[in-house]
Amino acid sequence: MNHVFFQKGFRPFFLFGALLGAALVPWWAASYDESLTGEPGLEGIAWHSHEMIFGFAVAILAGFLLTAVENWTDRKTARGGLLIALVAIWAIGRLVGFGGVIASIAGLAELSFLLVLTVVIGIPLILAGSRRNYLLLAALPALWFCDVVHHLRASGLLPQTSVRGDLVAVDIIVLILVVVTGRIVPLFTRNALQDQRVQAIPSLNMAAIVAVGLMALVEIFAPSGIVMAVVAGAAGLLVFARAVRWGAHRTLGSPILWILHLGHAWIGAGLLMKAVSAVWLGLQPSVATHALTAGAIGTLTLGMMARVTLGHTGRTLKVSPLITIAFIAITISAVLRVFGPWFQPQLTRTALIVSAGCWSAAFILYVVVNVRYLLTPRPDGKEG
Repeated sequence: MNHVFFQKGFRPFFLFGALLGAALVPWWAASYDESLTGEPGLEGIAWHSHEMIFGFAVAILAGFLLTAVENWTDRKTARGGLLIALVAIWAIGRLVGFGGVIASIAGLAELSFLLVLTVVIGIPLILAGSRRNYLLLAALPALWFCDVVHHLRASGLLPQTSVRGDLVAVDIIVLILVVVTGRIVPLFTRNALQDQRVQAIPSLNMAAIVAVGLMALVEIFAPSGIVMAVVAGAAGLLVFARAVRWGAHRTLGSPILWILHLGHAWIGAGLLMKAVSAVWLGLQPSVATHALTAGAIGTLTLGMMARVTLGHTGRTLKVSPLITIAFIAITISAVLRVFGPWFQPQLTRTALIVSAGCWSAAFILYVVVNVRYLLTPRPDGKEG
C-alpha cells in the first residue's frame, strides 16, 4: 500500500482520532445517565473515560509519536501495511462498547495496540540510541498496564476500591505532555518571535517532569490526602514556574502559538486543582480531572494536530480562520466542562451538552480544514 495516507502515522491517526473525539463526547453528554451494554462493567462513566483516554487520546499520541520518532531518529516507524495494521487494531478496539463475543475480540485487540506501538517506535529509538526519548517510550507500556487494570475492574476481577487505571493513565498522558511541551513550546515561540530571550529553564523543566511522574506513582497508592496535595501542588507550581521565560503574553496575535501556551496553562491549573481536591471536599476530584483532560489534553491535542498537519504536509505554519474558531471552541468547551458543574450544579446537564457541542465543533472544524491535506501528497513533492 503506497497511498500517501498510510505513509506517515499522523495522517490516519489524526483523522480517525478527530472523528472519534467529535462523536464520543456529544454521545456521552446525551446519554451519560443511561446504561450502556458492552463488556461487563464497561458502561456509563467507565466506557466514557476508557474511550476518551485509550481511544481518542491514545490515537493522537500514536500519530504524534510515529511521526516524531522518524524525525528524532531518521529511521522509519510504521508505514504502508504495518501502519494499516496498527490503525485496524486500534479501530477494532473501539468496539469494546458492544456486547458478547464482539466486546471480547475488541478487548484483545485494544490491549494489543499499545504493546505493538511500543515495539514499533521502540526499535528505531533504541537503534538510534535516543536516550532522551526513553521516558516517552516507557510511558506506553505504563499506559498499557493502566488499560489492563481498567479492563479488570470493568470485568469485576478487581474490586472497585482498587487503583483507578484510568486516572493513572491521565497522569501518564499529562507527564508525556509536560515532556513534549517543555521542548516544543519555548522552541516554537522563540523561532516565531525571533527572540532569543524566550528560553526554557532546564532545572525547572526537569523538576516539573519529576514531580508529575511522582504524582502518577502517588495516584496508585494515595490518590487523596496530604501527600497527593503536596506532590500535585508542587508539580503545578513547577509547571507554571518553568514557563516564565516562554513569552506567552507575546503570542496573542498568533493562534498556532497561543493555543499551545493555553494548553500548557491548563496543565498547571489542573495540577493545582488536583492538589486542592485531594484535601478539600469543596472541590470535587472530577473538576481537576476535567481540567487535565478537557482542558490540557483537549487543547494541546488540537493545537499540535493543527501544527503537525501543516508542517508535515508542507503548508505554511499559519492556521486558517476556521481553525482559530476551533481553538476558541475547544477553550469554551473546557471552561464549561470544568467550571460549569462546579459553579452551577443545577445546570450540569446543560453545561455538559453545550461543552460537548463546542468540543465536537472544534474537531469537526479540524477535519473539514485538514482532510484534504491528510489525504493528498505534499505540494512540494517531499516525503511527508
